[in-house]
Amino acid sequence: MEEAPSSSSNFAFSLGIDVGKANLELALRSKEDIVERTTVPNDSEGHSTLVDWLSKQGASPEETRVCMEASGDFEEAIAQHLYDNGYRVSVVNPRRIKGYASSQLQRTKTDAADASLIARFGQREDPRPWEPASAAESRLQELTRARQALQKEKTRTQNRLDEAEDEAVQKAHQNLLDEIKRQIEDLEEEIEERVEENSELNDQCSLLETIPGVGLQTAAIVVSELGSPEQFESARQAAAYAGLVPRHRKSGTSIRGKPRMSKVGNGRLRRAMYFPAMTALRFNSAVKAFGDRLKERGKEKMVVIGAAMRKLLHICYGVLKSGRPFDPSLHPGT
Repeated sequence: MEEAPSSSSNFAFSLGIDVGKANLELALRSKEDIVERTTVPNDSEGHSTLVDWLSKQGASPEETRVCMEASGDFEEAIAQHLYDNGYRVSVVNPRRIKGYASSQLQRTKTDAADASLIARFGQREDPRPWEPASAAESRLQELTRARQALQKEKTRTQNRLDEAEDEAVQKAHQNLLDEIKRQIEDLEEEIEERVEENSELNDQCSLLETIPGVGLQTAAIVVSELGSPEQFESARQAAAYAGLVPRHRKSGTSIRGKPRMSKVGNGRLRRAMYFPAMTALRFNSAVKAFGDRLKERGKEKMVVIGAAMRKLLHICYGVLKSGRPFDPSLHPGT
């Protein structure tokens, strides 16, 4: 969702940040298109250095917009730090930046060039301001992420158990598997309690649970990772945020190769749709009709599942946006 174009005149500077796990590549662009660049570590000391550097450049919070790509977990701490220091921060889906780069015919692909491009994008497109999650949302996100991490470890341990031949090794893996399962159960109980004690989270999750295929644990992930539906203009934007939109491989004016899921976006939200989508293909009339159409057109199994994941997230977005329970008539199988 975009801000009114007139608001762009309020800012003398646009800071673009190319976020990496170890470093932040910075490009500060003025209205006169003068660009200052530097690099700082992506840690607490580097974040303080960034704010000091902005101050030395005369880029006050009142006159500076900040723009960065959503990059998993790596951008959260710096976004929060700048927000706490009064800066207007926008965290943008990488697909929007990539589309903007294509429109500008940018060919150079370096961290410095990316930071400069992001600064120009923020300056000209004026993306919606980012706001941190509430304390309840942050706690729910922390719990759901811990559960997802344990689910991955459970799968790894089960695979090791299946491959083990020595009885002692089997016993060790089985004991570890039992402990992981216990921890997952504890987290699921904690997630349920956190949702029930917060009226807003409870209302959102209850709405999502009206969708066949979506249970409480999936609903909690959607609520904590998707955030407010108001930050997206459409269900397609929400799907793009999760990396669930198709990506075509192009060469010149031709499309070569089969479309693939972009996987550029929030991987936790994307992964959370997999098993619910498989259930929805059987029991959710809207998703089932959609999947049946794709099967009739000869689409492969994984293509159908990927499309069902996207369809299911569209429905989740629609339910949250409207504030009304799932109605299959509002989600035709197309």
